[in-house]
This record gives sequence, C-alpha cells and structure tokens, in this order.
Amino acid sequence: MGLSLRFYFCQIAQNNWVLHLDDDMEFTTEAMNDLIAEYGRNPKRIVGRFGRNFKEGNSFNGYNSVDTHKNSEVILTKLMLMERDTCSAFFDYAHLVWADTVLQNGDGPLWNGEDIFMSLVANQVYDKNRDGSSQFNNYAMDWLDVWEADKSLKDYGNGKLDISGGLEGVRFWSWRWWHSLTRRNRHYSYRGHLWQVARDRLKRLSVTPRQS
Repeated sequence: MGLSLRFYFCQIAQNNWVLHLDDDMEFTTEAMNDLIAEYGRNPKRIVGRFGRNFKEGNSFNGYNSVDTHKNSEVILTKLMLMERDTCSAFFDYAHLVWADTVLQNGDGPLWNGEDIFMSLVANQVYDKNRDGSSQFNNYAMDWLDVWEADKSLKDYGNGKLDISGGLEGVRFWSWRWWHSLTRRNRHYSYRGHLWQVARDRLKRLSVTPRQS
C-alpha cells in the first residue's frame, strides 16, 4: 500500500474529520484552531496549509512546487483536514492509475503522489471542476504558522533519505548535492505525470467507481 496506507487507516478513524500530518511538521495552537474553523465552514473539500496548482508547460510535466493561496486544486498531506468517508473514495478510484502509472512507472515509495490523487478524487466526489473550471474547491491556508522541524533533528544530511530529495543551498562541487537535485527533479516530474493522467481519467470517467 505504500504511502496510501494513511488513507487506509483514515477509514477506521472514530471521528468524521481526520487530520493528516507529516511527522516533521510543527505548528502553533492558533494555526490548528484556524484550520479547524475554516474547514468547519465547508467540510466538502480538503483544507490544509500547503497547496499546489498544475502549471501547463512547466518543465516538470506541469508540476509546480510553489505554495498556493486559498482555492487550490491539490492540498499536500504535510498538514490537511478532510472527511473520513472521502478516504474510502481513494481506493474506489485507485484502479484508474494503479497499474500503468503507480506500479509500473512510479518514482520513490509506492503510491508517491498520493496527496495529488486524493485531492483530485475529492474534487470528483464533491462534483467539483469536472467542467475544467479554474475555481478549485480545495483550500490552502498558506498564512498559517506551520514549519518543518529543525534539520538538526534528522540523523542524515543533504536530504538523502527524503522522498523529494531535500536540498541545502547550492553546492555545485558536491556529487551528493547533484544526486539530491536529480532525485528532486525526477520526483517532481513523476508527480506532474501522475497529476495529468489522474485528472484526465477522472474527467473522462462516465461510470460509477469500481467496487471492491
């Protein structure tokens, strides 16, 4: 199941709202209160701190790593709040990209890009953006006081174990830096490819999701 494991266990949560949080994220109490309050205004969406929008013509198959503001197509699982039942929809639609995209051509851990697919599925479930409109339903609160834990707490350097290939400044003389840069670019390109494939297939879907 790889990174999709978070959505598997999300289905058995006791609460109707489920918070997804990476283990290196830190935040203030006020940030969490604001996140919950905003989500409560409309739970039929995904709300989080870090958002992404697809950028046509971008060198990474359309993937853009710039944080978005408010209405966004995708919310990252670094910190996001969603309905428990929507987690089940992830697996209802997973067959659309599983064999040829995730399994055969995936990059990094299994189901890398699970946050992209979950957000696109949420749009499908809530019947948003099927007409290709630019007004997205998911919501990025980029002003929240949220940050990554200090890198000194990690027992490795230069992002060598990070999924996206973390970078620490520009170090042209270091082969480790080049290796990390290559991994990051490959990671971004795959996420862009998954985004394109998933969005296209969800848009063309004319039947109900396959039941397990």
